[in-house]
Amino acid sequence: MKLATFEQGGTERIGIVAGDGVIDLSRAAPALPKDMIALIEAWPRVESEVRRVAGSASHLKLSDVHLRAPVPRPRKILAIGLNYDDHIAESGQQKPEHQTWFAKLPNAVNGPYDPIVLPKVSASVDYEAELVFVVARRCRHVAREQARDFVFGYCAGNDVSVRDWQFQTSQWLLGKSFDSHAPFGPWLVTPDEIDDPHTLGIRCLVNGERRKVPTPNI
Repeated sequence: MKLATFEQGGTERIGIVAGDGVIDLSRAAPALPKDMIALIEAWPRVESEVRRVAGSASHLKLSDVHLRAPVPRPRKILAIGLNYDDHIAESGQQKPEHQTWFAKLPNAVNGPYDPIVLPKVSASVDYEAELVFVVARRCRHVAREQARDFVFGYCAGNDVSVRDWQFQTSQWLLGKSFDSHAPFGPWLVTPDEIDDPHTLGIRCLVNGERRKVPTPNI
């Protein structure tokens, strides 16, 4: 199932993407939560109703709505640096002994097809195609074998990076968190539709030009 946040008629809503249409959850089942975070939190209780609604006719054409980031206001955005072998090689750095984590601030969140703002203070803006996953519920000390049980959905993302600001210090947060520099979407794909996320293909196009696809460091 594909779950999206969209704007239509000046109102932000959530829905199910079915082919070239969107099922508006607020119209199909008014008692369901009205935003993606509330839907994720209520999922154990409402999943069966959402899946029932998924068989309904679409209310809107996908081309007539403005897709927002699936979770427009996430509470936390964490990312792993140097997570592709090709990227490590081109950067000239050593493969890290431990995972390199950094944060992106919520102001960086952007719609999947919205413009990316180029800051006046830099000419070193870079792209990084990534696999994004949204955590389903609060957790800690999760065993590797159980990790996928806590994933609500997957989507594509662009870790836009302002390189000169990123490498001014050892802390990458500022160079990773300029406005609009975390577009992701276009919707969340639930885990039941994906056998193994490590086999998914990732590609990046810049102004229509396809760039080299990295090799995951897993």
